[in-house]
Amino acid sequence: MQTERFDRLRKSELSKIFEKKQITEVWRKIVKEQLRNLDIKDLFDHYDFNYNIEERATSIRNDILNGSYKVSQAMTYRIEKKLGVCRHLVAPQPTDALVFQVLVENISKSVLENQPSENSFYSRDKHNVSKPHDVDEYGLTLRAHWKKMQSKIYNFNEEKELIVVTDLANYYDSIDIRELRKVFTSLSKISEVIIDLIFRIIEEVSWKPDYLPYSARGLPTTNIEGIRLLAHSFLFEIDDVIKQKTNNSYTRWMDDIVIGVDSKKQAIEIISSISDMLKTRGLALNLSKTNIYNDTDGFYHFQINENKYIDSIENTKISDPEYKAITSEVYKRFKKHFKDQGAKYWDKIAKRYITTFNRLNSHKLLNDLPNIYIEYPVLRQNLIYYLLKVGYQKKSAENVLNIVKNIDVFDDISLYQLCFLVTQWEIPKNETSKSFLLEFENHIVRFSFNRKVPSDFYCILWFRTKYSHPEDLLKFIRQYKNLWQTDSFLRRQVTAILARLLISDRRSVEALLSNQISSGIPNTVTLASQIMLFKDIEKLDNKLSYYLFPKMKQNPYPLWKFLVLCSVLNSEKIRTNESIKKKIVEHVKDPYYLYWLESQYNIN
Repeated sequence: MQTERFDRLRKSELSKIFEKKQITEVWRKIVKEQLRNLDIKDLFDHYDFNYNIEERATSIRNDILNGSYKVSQAMTYRIEKKLGVCRHLVAPQPTDALVFQVLVENISKSVLENQPSENSFYSRDKHNVSKPHDVDEYGLTLRAHWKKMQSKIYNFNEEKELIVVTDLANYYDSIDIRELRKVFTSLSKISEVIIDLIFRIIEEVSWKPDYLPYSARGLPTTNIEGIRLLAHSFLFEIDDVIKQKTNNSYTRWMDDIVIGVDSKKQAIEIISSISDMLKTRGLALNLSKTNIYNDTDGFYHFQINENKYIDSIENTKISDPEYKAITSEVYKRFKKHFKDQGAKYWDKIAKRYITTFNRLNSHKLLNDLPNIYIEYPVLRQNLIYYLLKVGYQKKSAENVLNIVKNIDVFDDISLYQLCFLVTQWEIPKNETSKSFLLEFENHIVRFSFNRKVPSDFYCILWFRTKYSHPEDLLKFIRQYKNLWQTDSFLRRQVTAILARLLISDRRSVEALLSNQISSGIPNTVTLASQIMLFKDIEKLDNKLSYYLFPKMKQNPYPLWKFLVLCSVLNSEKIRTNESIKKKIVEHVKDPYYLYWLESQYNIN
């Protein structure tokens, strides 16, 4: 029940923001891609939401204006940082991510107008900020280079003798939400109902384990941009003080701060001032990562020489006469880099080296990759990108098996990343690859039985969705029905898989889909309904055609897109359409996808 205050005062504010066109544009331009970039992906690419976005926008607007909007439970997952210590991240449901982003889009301009300095940033990919090695004059002396770096990289107003580097200890986890609300409210004349709704969503998507009450501490870590804006704005008062004390000779990237000073005494005074200010907000400096650098120290910790070298070979091609010598030198330097891990930005340079191996199409990294993947969780995502580029071959397959045999998994994504890799590879359908896939599957099944966590079962689902025969896959789903039906995320993923199984056993799969529609779980209901609707469509509209067969062909063709393709091929008129068959063959090249398309849909 809503009060007169809502009907007469608050609703009008919300009505201006939640217009159907605005909701739809924010989804298409921002939120859709944010969800795709989450570490754990949806097997249907949230396409049921995307396909019906205009209707969803109307529904969201109505719920908001009726005062009946409720936040759905977000999924929390873990990423290992080091030594088994994990960062907890949240993946909001599409509706909640969209509502939150619409709110933030409305207020972001007024919030950023209160930013004290142009030298602070909350999202590196949104700003054209140079890197610490991006100084063209490599012939300069160390001292001259040091001064050039201060003005070009850090936008310092003055040349400084020393640089202070620091960050905040467990920044997101330490934010007091009540303090954040006070600061955020003071920034500009933002309508109270908007602030109420923003912080209601934050509260509902935050991790609340074991039926414990909401602690009001800790901003949820997620890929949703609006959360980063809130965290960014919480440090505006720190920006203001540092700007005044240094004449704007500083730079801040979220909670990473670089400050230019003239003396060690000034450096210590500023560090002390920042520390006291942070304590009043329940925050603290990370003293283990707080240092004062002179030019020599700065060159070492910012790894200037390593960056310069990597820059110098960026345009190397396989056809270049020096290619072999360059790749050997890169490997030699990479090995040396691992012997000295004392530099502050050591891991960033390690990632640059891995990216360089990728760009050079060099396979030399395969010699060391399994051990690096196991020992350095911070480098795992970059190593996965490298293996994706290398593709399936004997050595890379051996690497993957070596990893799954020896790795101890403490988080929810390290095993999934490997499953994602193996399903993205275009693996030939022969006895050798069959042996590899069987051994890989045995290892991930072992993990699932030993750990008994939903993320491991999800890994098996992801793998078997591509490589299992339809009958075996359906049998597997039935066998573990009691397990996946107790977890809303797993339930949705299994429902997505049914798109591929419908044509093989229509009666059984339709019964399963009907059960999911009856479940009452919104994201499962909409997906099951969409699969049932797609099986009866008579032609591909522009939305579907553009999604399944984009102008820029995707290589490899993603697993989630293959499931959407299967869902429309369940329609006889679609799978017998010769022009559609031709498009499929033009876009889909993966041997396993082609095999299932032929055996299940008679497309060859």
